[in-house]
Amino acid sequence: MRAEPASAPTGASTSESLSADAVLLDLDGTLLDTIPDLAHAANAMRTDLGLAALPQSLIATYVGRGVDNLIQRSLAEDLDGQPIPADLLARGRASFAPHYHHVNGQKAVLFEGVLPGLERMQKMGLKLAVVTNKATEFTLPLLERTGLARFMQAVVCGDTLTERKPHPAPMLHACSQLNSIPSRTVVVGDSKHDAASGRAAGCRVLIVPYGYNEGQSVQTLDVDAIVETIEAAAQWIYVH
Repeated sequence: MRAEPASAPTGASTSESLSADAVLLDLDGTLLDTIPDLAHAANAMRTDLGLAALPQSLIATYVGRGVDNLIQRSLAEDLDGQPIPADLLARGRASFAPHYHHVNGQKAVLFEGVLPGLERMQKMGLKLAVVTNKATEFTLPLLERTGLARFMQAVVCGDTLTERKPHPAPMLHACSQLNSIPSRTVVVGDSKHDAASGRAAGCRVLIVPYGYNEGQSVQTLDVDAIVETIEAAAQWIYVH
């Protein structure tokens, strides 16, 4: 079902009357369009290895489950990540990292509705965290460079735990960090991995339709609602 139109009062400052205490937000494809950065680094890696550049639209379908998956998919030119020689994967990792460090946050842009949505969530008294499969070394600088760090009380990255999304562990860890039980926590993401992780953790789940669900529609995912923007997610939380 879709989010119902509603607006939180501008003076709202606590979550006592809400059914949620915290919101866990995915990063790439949910808060930020990072495809330009990722595609630049992936094609620079391919160039280093003597391979032709790939269309940005194709690389976009390879995004999900962290940088290692992106590297393997980009080198194999296959969404399923067909096996590639170990030495090629190692050279790919060594090449990709410096290219991505250099461009990380330079081309990325906030999706429409992100800033007003996060500001509204704060006014509603909700505690916020990012839960991403991106490595810490890339996540923290990206949050700082895009101005998103100031909204977050916790950040759970792909290397924070031994398990990553779609496993529930990252969501449960974020709940613990925010002192929020899963039943009073809402996950907002853009992919099947976010939906599966949030559901398995016992959270309610909202999905945005504009992200990087590996080129697939989000319409069939098991979620509580599909919301058009982060601002619409804040409205949904307010009325539910």
